Amino acid sequence: MATPDGLIPPIGQEIPCSGYAANVPIKFDALGVVYLDFKGGITFRVESNITGGLGGVKLKIIGEEYAADHQTLGKVILSRAEVDTTPLSLLEVLSNTPPKLKNTLFHDFTLTIEKPPGGGGPLVLPNVKTVTTMNDSLTVFPPQGDVYQLQQPVDFAPVGEPNKVVAQLLQLPMTRTHNP
Repeated sequence: MATPDGLIPPIGQEIPCSGYAANVPIKFDALGVVYLDFKGGITFRVESNITGGLGGVKLKIIGEEYAADHQTLGKVILSRAEVDTTPLSLLEVLSNTPPKLKNTLFHDFTLTIEKPPGGGGPLVLPNVKTVTTMNDSLTVFPPQGDVYQLQQPVDFAPVGEPNKVVAQLLQLPMTRTHNP
């Protein structure tokens, strides 16, 4: 699973993890703040080594999707956007003894709302800027029940209209657990 030092997975390895985030606040212009429970998962592929500091690896998110059900909105899905501009995520060694790792994830999402406020068919909204989530106190990787926090709120707007924000993800306390 990991290199001989026991901290870092090898280049090329794919790592699936489940994800769960409860009571996630999303603010909709037409509805106010709603709270959703997202369940799903993420898969990383180890791409390359980080040579600076104590070392680490760069990770590519190759799959990611979380779904929640809401009485008014129907199914709400947060999924990996198919864009090539998302930076590689980082897994950095902060300390060897005791082991301490920092995992910074860069995401580009689409937010799909089955029954959007105001009616109409499903609404698909991309994020306006790349999203960052992080855990800077991991003792092992892949994560085992570790919580990643959103680093800033995420704006979602219609395709081609980045200034017309209609939804904002306020927090995303995502618990990730490796699923071998």
